[in-house]
Amino acid sequence: MRVKGIKNKLAVFVSVIVLATGFFYVSCASVFAEEKSAEENDPANSWRFKDGKPVKQQEPIGPSISARGARAVSNAWKNVNGVFLNSLGDPIPNATAKGIDVSKWNGKIDWNKVKADGIDYAIIRVGYGENLKSQDDPTWAYNSSECERIGMPYGVYIYSYATNTTKAKSEAEHVIRLVKGKKLSYPIYYDMEDEEFQGGLSNQKLGEIADTFIKTLGSAGYKNVGVYANKYWFTSRLTSSVFDKYPRWVAQYNYRCDYTGNYHMWQSTDSGKVSGIGTNADLNFKIGSWNVNALQTAAVSSVKLNKTSLKLINGSSYTLKKSIAPSNASNKTVTWTSSNKKVAAVSSAGKITAKGVGKATITAKTSNGKKQSAKLLSGPRQTRL
Repeated sequence: MRVKGIKNKLAVFVSVIVLATGFFYVSCASVFAEEKSAEENDPANSWRFKDGKPVKQQEPIGPSISARGARAVSNAWKNVNGVFLNSLGDPIPNATAKGIDVSKWNGKIDWNKVKADGIDYAIIRVGYGENLKSQDDPTWAYNSSECERIGMPYGVYIYSYATNTTKAKSEAEHVIRLVKGKKLSYPIYYDMEDEEFQGGLSNQKLGEIADTFIKTLGSAGYKNVGVYANKYWFTSRLTSSVFDKYPRWVAQYNYRCDYTGNYHMWQSTDSGKVSGIGTNADLNFKIGSWNVNALQTAAVSSVKLNKTSLKLINGSSYTLKKSIAPSNASNKTVTWTSSNKKVAAVSSAGKITAKGVGKATITAKTSNGKKQSAKLLSGPRQTRL
């Protein structure tokens, strides 16, 4: 019996070791999983990349430029007397600014020279994929700091590998971590083009992924967000109604962009020459006069009224004044309500009109639920309150 008992105790002991080892293994695996991801080492595969490295694109130039002579070549993609020209030397319709987008593939950039060469803005890659430091673009900190130093307006983009909404949320958190405290003035763009990870997803799923990414940013106060893709993807893959809600940055390497949908920026070539950049550069043109100063917004944290109690004579009026914090809040609109409309009515501008004798509470409420109220006492005309 004693031997049997020892054996049983040994068996229990061994079982405990196995279980403990198993738990230890699982714990280690989860830690390692946080440090690795499917998109490790930036293995982008799309119309622009093969195994993570940029691929030179063949650009159709349209009509022959031989008849136009050297003028067209020398003026390609330049600002001439306030007009931006295409690769044929013709005006780009409604182009209002010339920019570049950059990443680690452009090496170390001399931003002073870039600005002096007529570049109006930059879109900088923050990184790729989920929220892992190993997937930050190694040139992000330098490029963003240099743009701020020289006063170059800039926005950002992240290359997406998301195949579901969980990963899309993580990619948004990746951006939020890196842009916090930065002085962006152009949008945050979601780069959706990866054939290996996203090519097999349904158009509906792609819409859900984009919607999750953008709404996650919005919840953190970043409202100026767009989507980047080439003409084919926007025409054939990114067709969900979700994409009609947000600005499109369309890539089409040609002398013109003939995408028929709405877009507010055109990536025209990956073969641009810009002083201060030792590689070919992607050139972009802002289309139209949309506001580029709305990015760094935040959620409303509080609403205050200039009075929290007041007295009115029946028939008289008073307009409450509101103040919203912070000053860069994304939506300062409030809804005004009265707890007793027989006593007091309130307009959409906060104007209170006493309608009867009694008490009422007037409340100002923001779209995200922040509110403050004022107590009103309304008396008869003959009564001095």
